[in-house]
Amino acid sequence: MKKIILATLILMLVASLSAKLEFAVEAETGLAIPGYNDVRIPNNDSNTRFSLKDDLDLSPTIHTRLNLHFKLNPRHQVSLLATPLTLKAEGKFDRNVRYQNTSFLAGEPIDGTYRFDSYRLQYRYILPKEFYGLRSIGASMKIRDAEIALETTGNKKAAKTDTGIVPLLSLNAGYRINPQWDVVLEAEGLASPYGRAEDVFVGAKYDLKDKLALKAGYRFLEGGSDIDKVYTFSAVHYLVLGFVIKL
Repeated sequence: MKKIILATLILMLVASLSAKLEFAVEAETGLAIPGYNDVRIPNNDSNTRFSLKDDLDLSPTIHTRLNLHFKLNPRHQVSLLATPLTLKAEGKFDRNVRYQNTSFLAGEPIDGTYRFDSYRLQYRYILPKEFYGLRSIGASMKIRDAEIALETTGNKKAAKTDTGIVPLLSLNAGYRINPQWDVVLEAEGLASPYGRAEDVFVGAKYDLKDKLALKAGYRFLEGGSDIDKVYTFSAVHYLVLGFVIKL
């Protein structure tokens, strides 16, 4: 999967150079703070619903996010996004827990892993004129590469991995305070009877130069699935620092 994404990136970069497209790099880092993280896999009465956040100690981590923007013309933009995330948990359950048909006993030391790596191919249509702050609309195809694992010090382990494709709708809105400061809202998401996903950023950008801007703000990532195979819903709060550079 990652090789496919890398090959796509190289092809788009070559295309951008040959066609002299507008190209920009947007990068973020900061603190990822876990919110709720509820799990039952498989999603049936034989297994236990538990929380990596409430039943164990799920620690914050430093996150990274890279977005490459290819502006084909003034109205159309295609982007590639990579945002890996791994959260680590440890502690003891106060009750017996059954996960992936494997039993973990109350009081048994547990190490948990929640990994959710997201890769997206994004398209945005840039409006000719802002409409009440709305600047662009679009859609994304998200590839998720996820894993939830529990492991004991005795090397007993149960893990569920999942790779899938999810469509998302997106928008970008904002308000330009002055030539330097810009307040920004970016959102992607979609919901169905089987689950949902949303990724929302609220913050500000400060233009240092014509081709360089700094950004800071808050990002909220939430979603999950409720189907026969899995029940998993999680939320993550991000404190964001980053930059955008046009090449």
